[in-house]
Amino acid sequence: MSERFQAIGEELRTGKYDLVSLQEVFTDDMYRKLVYLVSDVLPYHHYFYSGWTGSGVCVFSKHPIADVCQHQFTLNGQPDDIRKVELDWFGGSLVGLCRIQYSGTEINLYAAHTHAAHTVTASDLSVYEAHRVSQAFEISQFIRFTGRSADVNILTGDLNFQPWELGLKIIQSDSGMEDAWLTAEHKKADDTGVTSGHPENNFTASGDLVERIDYILYEASVGCRVKCVHCETTMHKVPGKPFNYSDHEGVLAHLELEKVSGPRDAASKPTDLSERDASLRQAVKILEEKMVSAASSRLFYMAVLLLCLLLVLPITRLSLHHIVTSLINLLLGLLIGWSFWMGVVVLETEKRGLLATKAGMEVLLKASEMKNK
Repeated sequence: MSERFQAIGEELRTGKYDLVSLQEVFTDDMYRKLVYLVSDVLPYHHYFYSGWTGSGVCVFSKHPIADVCQHQFTLNGQPDDIRKVELDWFGGSLVGLCRIQYSGTEINLYAAHTHAAHTVTASDLSVYEAHRVSQAFEISQFIRFTGRSADVNILTGDLNFQPWELGLKIIQSDSGMEDAWLTAEHKKADDTGVTSGHPENNFTASGDLVERIDYILYEASVGCRVKCVHCETTMHKVPGKPFNYSDHEGVLAHLELEKVSGPRDAASKPTDLSERDASLRQAVKILEEKMVSAASSRLFYMAVLLLCLLLVLPITRLSLHHIVTSLINLLLGLLIGWSFWMGVVVLETEKRGLLATKAGMEVLLKASEMKNK
């Protein structure tokens, strides 16, 4: 185990935390070592297995985990994108749910890690925006459909959306969740809330955006009252070490729960449907634009596939050394396989994912229109 992960385990075992969600714990070995380190104070835990490299999302709890569920995002970036190191497509990013029993209260703890924007400036529109708003919509829908029986729903994780971005607006307006940072009764005066690109974080590189993209969001049922007493960023520099716990600052929230008389059924509809509908209409346009560009990408791969197939026969007739001919045929074979997989399988799957998200959004928009008539 690296010194940094050892430090994370040591911090979590201090007993300060009731519920913890982590992202980018990509190896099972690393997860098991964290489990060993914190087992005395956080005996309940769950890792959300997904994808090829793993989702990296896991939960630790002081209180019993009664049930778990997960949803892998339909759209997760592209496997042919070599510009980024996160490899979201191979990781199988998701939103996971742990149903936790706490002193007679049922808590749904959701943990998620969504696709990063990978933009140079905060005003840039990400080339992954369609995938990102799709993931945001799936998170909000997952919470709405699984959170109805819980006393409290809590969403945690690296959501990769700044407070003003469309994705976060969709999550909050569709699920009705509140931002602990904004509703907290108390925050430290010198705490800016920045969780990524913090200037004092040793992992921050020149040009990194300074952002608040990690969140604790919450929503109570009509049978429970929730109050955020305190919220802060935490786990900055490792004590006595020249490095931080992570490239992101942690987020800590102190929530007070109080059961009240009333039916045990979480409010499943946000109060401000106009805000939700406006966000969904904007998202539909983004999805439609992506479908057009995806069609162009499919044509490109089909053209490469056709060209390679046409070159196979002429190459065999050339008077070349057999090693050269074999290497050319190998290259053409790889290009044929890759082009077929991307053009016929991957991009067709993306098209259906875009259609699925768009159709789901349009159902909600149509339902709103019918109610307003």
